[in-house]
Amino acid sequence: MKATKLKILILAVLALAVSGCTLLPTANTSKVAPADGGVWRSVDAGGTFTQAGDVLATKGKVSTLNNLSILKLVFDPSDANTIYALTTAYGLVYTLDGGNSWSQFKALNQGAVSGVAVSSANKCLIDVLAGNKLYQTVNCGRDFTNIYYHQKAIVNLTAIALDPKTPNIVYLGTSEGEILKSTDGGQAWVTVMREANNSIMDIIIDNVDQQVVYVGTSKSGIFKSIDAGKTWNNLGAGLASYVGSHEYKRLIADPATPNGLIFISKFGLLHTSDGGSTWQVVELLPDAKKLAITAVGVNPKNSLEFYYTTATTLVKTTDGGQKWSSKKLPFSTRTANGIFVSPANPNIVFLSTELIKK
Repeated sequence: MKATKLKILILAVLALAVSGCTLLPTANTSKVAPADGGVWRSVDAGGTFTQAGDVLATKGKVSTLNNLSILKLVFDPSDANTIYALTTAYGLVYTLDGGNSWSQFKALNQGAVSGVAVSSANKCLIDVLAGNKLYQTVNCGRDFTNIYYHQKAIVNLTAIALDPKTPNIVYLGTSEGEILKSTDGGQAWVTVMREANNSIMDIIIDNVDQQVVYVGTSKSGIFKSIDAGKTWNNLGAGLASYVGSHEYKRLIADPATPNGLIFISKFGLLHTSDGGSTWQVVELLPDAKKLAITAVGVNPKNSLEFYYTTATTLVKTTDGGQKWSSKKLPFSTRTANGIFVSPANPNIVFLSTELIKK
């Protein structure tokens, strides 16, 4: 009974944060046609997709996410129905019901959001990256405090990760190739890595051993630390034989495989089950080998089931790449830039989209 009351209270607090939704495009806007962007959701493991873009109405206006470019989706680690959508121009939006409806935070309702991290111990503690600033809320978004900003205004904060067992330990990446670390929840920082002429693309903390941290960089490949950021090793030696693997695109965790990672580069898809010491090629469909991969997602409960997208197609395997199925994406003016499988129900799959870059 107490747990139910607590959840109701948290939802109520989040609801209070909804304001200014009229900043989002209204449902009948004609600025972008067709309105085939935003977030798409499948409830049958990628069989069919529908847009999940309804925004809770405020002040008599009905808004939508369907015209927006979404950089990324982030699941609340303690509640898979709570999802945060990082937009390129309208700040941070969120859903509490698995994408049936969305709301907009009052304090962060404009501009691009480049990263979000939610505490595994307290779902009301949320860190948000916007430009060169790190914002934090401790009350589910009723207000946000700027707890860190980079001294160079032209430097963007690009990636963030919280230790899943000790959320006060935070890693922060920048467009200048720095990794900053805090052990007190973001109040004080030290630089633990600097890779010049790079941008930090991804930071992944191992779920089993939090001393292990992976960092993806735009030009120098993947770095790994086994001592919580004190020292770093470049994993390039193990990737040298894969032509094009130096052109980094994305690194994602494979939660169902200990020490598992999936690496996306110009080469294609590579998988490791030993933390990057060795890599295995994931054979793609013959036609897909000629096309750029735009997004990858993996079933967090089954490493053999994962998806990737090209400009026009969603491709899926359930046996680790031995056999594939493919289908045309349900949008034409957008690129799928992210595939996100629900950690609670792998049949639920989300696509984030952005306008095709010309």
